[in-house]
Amino acid sequence: MARFNFDAAFEALTGHPPFPWQRRLFGEWLSCGKLPSAVDIPTGLGKTAVMALWLLARAGGAPLPRRLVYVVDRRAVVDQATAFAETLRENLECAELESIRQGLRLDGRSLPISTLRGRYRDNREWQEDPAGPAIVVGTVDMVGSRLLFSGYGVSRRMRPYEAGLMGCDTLVVLDEAHLARPFHRLLQTIEKKRSEFSGPAASPGLPPLFRMLPLSATLCGEEEPFRLNDEDRENGIVRKRLNAVKALSIEDLESGGKQDDALAEAFAERAWRLVQEETAVGDRSPHIVIYCDRRTVAEKVETSLKKRIRKQEPEARAILFVGGRRVHEREEAARDLETYGLIADSDAAPSAPVFLVATSAGEVGVDLDADHMVCDLVAWERMVQRLGRVNRRGAGEARVLVIDQDPPEEKTSGKGGIARHKAARKLLEALPRAETGGYDASPAALSRLREEADAGEIETASTPMPLYPALSRPLVDAWALTSLAEHTGRPEVAPWLRGWVDDEPQMIVAWRHCLPLRFESDGSHAPVEVPKSDIGAFFENAPLQTEELLETETWRVVDWLRKRARKLLRAPHKRAEAVPSTDGATGFDLLQPIRRDVPIAFLLDYGGKWEAELDLNDVHDLPVKELNWRLAGRRMVVDARLGGVENGLLADGRDEPVPTIEDNWGKARGENPLRGSESTEPEVPWHKTFEMPYLVSPEGEPQIRLIVEKRYDAEDNEETRSMAPKAQPLDEHQAWVADEAMRIAEEIGLSEGDRAMLAAVARHHDDGKEASRWQRAFNAARNGGPYAKTTGPFNRHVLNGYRHEFGSMLDAQRRGLDGTERSGPRFELALHLIAAHHGNARPVIGVEGCDSLPPTAAAREAHEIATRFARLQRRWGPWGLAWWEALLRAADQRASRRLKEEAARKPMGKREQGVLFTVSAKGTH
Repeated sequence: MARFNFDAAFEALTGHPPFPWQRRLFGEWLSCGKLPSAVDIPTGLGKTAVMALWLLARAGGAPLPRRLVYVVDRRAVVDQATAFAETLRENLECAELESIRQGLRLDGRSLPISTLRGRYRDNREWQEDPAGPAIVVGTVDMVGSRLLFSGYGVSRRMRPYEAGLMGCDTLVVLDEAHLARPFHRLLQTIEKKRSEFSGPAASPGLPPLFRMLPLSATLCGEEEPFRLNDEDRENGIVRKRLNAVKALSIEDLESGGKQDDALAEAFAERAWRLVQEETAVGDRSPHIVIYCDRRTVAEKVETSLKKRIRKQEPEARAILFVGGRRVHEREEAARDLETYGLIADSDAAPSAPVFLVATSAGEVGVDLDADHMVCDLVAWERMVQRLGRVNRRGAGEARVLVIDQDPPEEKTSGKGGIARHKAARKLLEALPRAETGGYDASPAALSRLREEADAGEIETASTPMPLYPALSRPLVDAWALTSLAEHTGRPEVAPWLRGWVDDEPQMIVAWRHCLPLRFESDGSHAPVEVPKSDIGAFFENAPLQTEELLETETWRVVDWLRKRARKLLRAPHKRAEAVPSTDGATGFDLLQPIRRDVPIAFLLDYGGKWEAELDLNDVHDLPVKELNWRLAGRRMVVDARLGGVENGLLADGRDEPVPTIEDNWGKARGENPLRGSESTEPEVPWHKTFEMPYLVSPEGEPQIRLIVEKRYDAEDNEETRSMAPKAQPLDEHQAWVADEAMRIAEEIGLSEGDRAMLAAVARHHDDGKEASRWQRAFNAARNGGPYAKTTGPFNRHVLNGYRHEFGSMLDAQRRGLDGTERSGPRFELALHLIAAHHGNARPVIGVEGCDSLPPTAAAREAHEIATRFARLQRRWGPWGLAWWEALLRAADQRASRRLKEEAARKPMGKREQGVLFTVSAKGTH
């Protein structure tokens, strides 16, 4: 527990003094750990600084969870929350905050920060130490799927590990909670129904609590939310921002036939006029944000503005910020916002006007601050968000023009759309008149309106909450059966995260050069059928990376795909030639022309599991309705040769191959393209985890192979974790794991009996590696063994499916565990932790290759493992049991990382930009 001056520590941590409300909330947390039902603070007054308050409160001894998960709803999120967290981490290193670091027990380590969406890959820092603080930033989908044992893009073995850490000892902060109400309700259910989800026989204080805190500037209906008081409003900066001048006017637009064209031209013309009027009276170039409800309108606005810019103001800039763009290019657009001074408190001062044309992607999750705004009329909560993105700091006098087109039809706006449209306009017209003309749309005026308006009027003007399914214990128990590849009682988790929405069905698209294909080497390069098991294994070993993904409406992808297919089918086929590869061997040119009988797209489910593929004939011949049905909710990996992408957006007229992560986004292709040039750990060894023939001779002999390699530190791959830069004896590895387990247990505050049990489990969790089969399969040396880590190579055929954790459990059952009472509940938990420490035994584990038992006896033991899992899950609850597993798995992984660090004779460094796998095509020698 650290003692410090809050104001000084907050300023050193964030770079600015605290607002009164931040000081007040910190005091409540420090005194009793009390969380309000919500933090309801207007936009622009520092809600993101809740991260800093949590850090300081934890350092001061507040009974708050060790992990903070900050959730931003929008799928088109930029990583400003991560950037703020990284600022906190950097500032924590200053000498002035030494007592804070000690209070957080960082012990010379940097604050772990992980991002589950955006330009950052999940570096898994948040998983490394369950006893230490960590900040995780992610979206509803990425965080929610992990919480419900269904992590998108996460292997089945890792899902319980991440669910256990998400569901216990975690504070989930939900930003703009009113935009994610089904997820808000899900979090409330998990928090408030602790007895239902924890089990009746959990130890006192265990598992640690799961807590949640919604943040919102437009939240309604919460009991006792934390809001500004009179003292807050007297603060000079708060008063200035609350009363920021935003003069709002409404203009009716009779669009006639072509509504999108008329609206787009009106947007462009009014925005251009604002710039001309501003520059006529001032000496600075204004920033204008233009919000469009529909992406088609936004694209037309950008086109119109660029025409004006070319003719009249060549130095001006128009930026399009929309969804439906690949993450890589979207992050480049987000960096443009900073470059051109569109981010609040930015030091950039462009010498020419800047226009930002945005859809809902720019309404939340990004700290925009424009001088003036032009927009259409949308639901009330979205209007409030938009108004918070203009004159955010109260430094000028903003003009806001709302163009009200003809009321939308019910079929396009959804049920109640016309009434919602009229109610939103009525609320705007209920704002007080501004001294500068128009309506006063300042945060203070909006807050007063919310307090004075009828709750029914605000509800009518707001987007209705979608229906959503209830969360129940049987459902969570079913999701927790992660070692079952298929289970009929395990539904997709999406409705629990976002409800049953009326939005157009969505899907995700990614482009790759290297795909699981196979061809003849006789000069015809005719396609050869690839076994389904190879296709599935390829995508399991080379999963999609965040920056590759483009998420948009399914109908839009279908329309784009059919147009590209029609064009390619009309193009003449050219014969492919063999070309020298980068490693000097004869390689097959992956950029050969596309054939109509070769798959151009592979369909994966939302979790990344392969389902089917499509070729040009399928795309051309299948009815549009069936294609929409097949693609909705899927991930589609497309051959990069298909083209059709411009600036990260679907563009059916573009024929050039799409730049991908493999060629460093079009810069250079290397022998191992998916490793990328940004890896911060080039010294980390790589290990082949999968290969398949790519070019085969008429006799079926592989001439070129498609090879997937992973780093030794890829935690979700058991083979790579059992190998290291240097070998390690089994007794030494298990002693290291026991030391880590004891440290974690002591810092968490486990009882003496629980600490002893966890340490005993750690000392014996890998005893099954003593088996000669395992030692031979991993090519262990014959002297100095048995070994827990070897330098390989690994022989899968020798291992024959043997699970060393199954053998370890059998040994513990026969020999006992260092005095742990066999008849007590701790011994049963210990056996499960040993069996489950690689993500199996939930409830099944393979018994192949076990030489110490006949098959029938091994099957009986596997049955007992499954029933033990069921008993323990009833006792501890799904998240509680997974949390116990996470303690051992974290200790195991930290010990393995220590070995790699010692082998390299230096810390391994951060892993934010180092990819975990690579794909290449190589010739055989």
